[in-house]
Amino acid sequence: MTGKKIGVGFLTVALVTLLFSCTTGNYMTLKSNEKVEVLGTVQTTFTVTGSFRYKSVINNQAYINLLAEAKKEYSGDIDIRDITWVIGAGSAADNNYTYTAMGKVIRR
Repeated sequence: MTGKKIGVGFLTVALVTLLFSCTTGNYMTLKSNEKVEVLGTVQTTFTVTGSFRYKSVINNQAYINLLAEAKKEYSGDIDIRDITWVIGAGSAADNNYTYTAMGKVIRR
């Protein structure tokens, strides 16, 4: 009976972790040893089709959209770090999900 309770507990933790890992994300964290100038922050909203809602796809799309927004405001050799995103509204009818992302604009 103890093994069964441990198995159910493990399954519950695994499901909760999986559920929350798909609703928020952190990507390209700024490391303390990176010598960069933080210029500001940018924010964007984008849509991902439900069948492609892998964390890597969401991270990539967040980066691309944030960099595009940053290039509207900043010039030169810039990049994005400390990307954070959250899932917003979703539509079961067309299987699209909206995400909001925020990141720091840096210059090396």
